[in-house]
Amino acid sequence: MDDNITSVTIRRETGPTMLLGSGNYFDYADPVAAQLTIEDYAYGLAFTGRFSGQCISRRTGRRVFYSVAQHCEILSELVPPELAYAALMHESGEVVCGDLTSPLKSMLPAYRTIEKACAAAIERLFRVNADEVIAIKPYDVRLWATEREQLLNWDGRPWGGSDNAKPFDVIIAPKDPYTAAEDFLRRFAVLASDDAL
Repeated sequence: MDDNITSVTIRRETGPTMLLGSGNYFDYADPVAAQLTIEDYAYGLAFTGRFSGQCISRRTGRRVFYSVAQHCEILSELVPPELAYAALMHESGEVVCGDLTSPLKSMLPAYRTIEKACAAAIERLFRVNADEVIAIKPYDVRLWATEREQLLNWDGRPWGGSDNAKPFDVIIAPKDPYTAAEDFLRRFAVLASDDAL
């Protein structure tokens, strides 16, 4: 066997790592060392379907793709200006962990622990204020109520404590992943401080 064939340069990681679109690696065992770019972030969320891809336009009755990136961008427009950056960046864990539905997450405590560690590391990387991420939660719940009303085949049955959340008076027009990523990046450029870049 030719030694040149077996010595082809292959990057081998020792831990549980993921290759990112930028060519960098994300190590789930050491998320603090991540070299995630804002493009990795935006495209990761733009190609992640909210609600596990089970969206349907209540206006048209047709299935639609609605990304986590668009969810974040919309939320950043609905919160008070001082919380806009945190709202845009509040799904940091989903960049590398995906968007599992809440019922499934509730059955996977280890996953939740990993996702929270990844989110905390990525938020530190992009200088997202953790207290501001907590502060946007009531707005996030209202957007969830808006999404359920417009983008889920919901029959009106109660789901729990968040059922009393008042939907926002906005119309959600789902975007394709490329548009969602580009719009997310434009919004990031507007909101990010020089320190976050």
